[in-house]
Amino acid sequence: MTSETLAFGPTECLASARRGLAWLLSLQTREGAWRRLHTEVLDAYYKGSWALAVMGEAAAAQRLLTHVHDRFLLPDGDLTPRGGDWHYDVHHLYANAYVIIGAHRLERYEISLPAVRYLLSQQDPDHGGFYSSKTAAGHKFRSDTMSTSACGLACLAAGHIEEARRVADHFARMIEMQPAPDERFFTTLDADGRLGTDFPQGETWWRVIDTRQANQCWYAVGLPFAFCVLLTQATGEKHYADLADWFFAFQSRCVNPWDGGSSGKAGWGCSVLYRITGERRYRDIALHVAQNIVGYQTASGWYLGGVKPQPGMIEPEQHDGDTFDATAEFVLWLALIASNIGARDGA
Repeated sequence: MTSETLAFGPTECLASARRGLAWLLSLQTREGAWRRLHTEVLDAYYKGSWALAVMGEAAAAQRLLTHVHDRFLLPDGDLTPRGGDWHYDVHHLYANAYVIIGAHRLERYEISLPAVRYLLSQQDPDHGGFYSSKTAAGHKFRSDTMSTSACGLACLAAGHIEEARRVADHFARMIEMQPAPDERFFTTLDADGRLGTDFPQGETWWRVIDTRQANQCWYAVGLPFAFCVLLTQATGEKHYADLADWFFAFQSRCVNPWDGGSSGKAGWGCSVLYRITGERRYRDIALHVAQNIVGYQTASGWYLGGVKPQPGMIEPEQHDGDTFDATAEFVLWLALIASNIGARDGA
């Protein structure tokens, strides 16, 4: 570790998170919407209520949830519209899960309860994974680790512990199905419940993680890791801790597993494990991830999605949903990492 890394800690995490928070608050209308947003899509809002609540801005989080309720919540409990195919066909329920966690935290049950009912309708009755795209009753679709682990976290938040257990059992079966687990982790099951190992070249980034390649979709294994850590807390059962250890060990074997914009989930999970165990390696990883996130922050306070801002970068007049998505997420992870480390360190 460098002297610069050693000097970075929870105080620096929170300082960056507060700058991101200030940017978000400066753009929120009294009705809870975002100013300077190019298109009104769920992408810009789904992470916001959890992040604002963690940062102590409950009123702003409530306003945002009111806007989500009025603008995006459907009668069946789903949420739309969204920007682009990624939020429809790759991990549709990922966004739903964040909304549920934020809404349930703030007692907005008129949002969280119908949203949870819809979410649970999308859990495969046979293997326990959650579908990657909206699927009609009686039908099946591909499932993925990103959607499934996010839904598992939402189930925990809403008290659906048996459905969360089914998520963990699903991951255990997926691990058993891997043909070369020391080298690759395939992240999806096809509609028939078979491991998805044959897919178009353009889907490689999110459908397989290869220990020999750099700069991958780390949250495809990092979010299951974090989920299993929290499920262990909820149940006290060692086999869930063993699952978390498996995902952590797999990601650790990769080329640069704690770098890039998609490593925040694993950083959060490591901070929780540091709070629980006091093991220094988890603290070091969490702060390494957090320091990378701080490097993505612009002079105005918002964050780029995993790249550092260039000198002289001009502030855009409008932002797309991805900017609000990244900013809310990075504020959230920085705040949670700081709180978990501070809880153990007494800072």
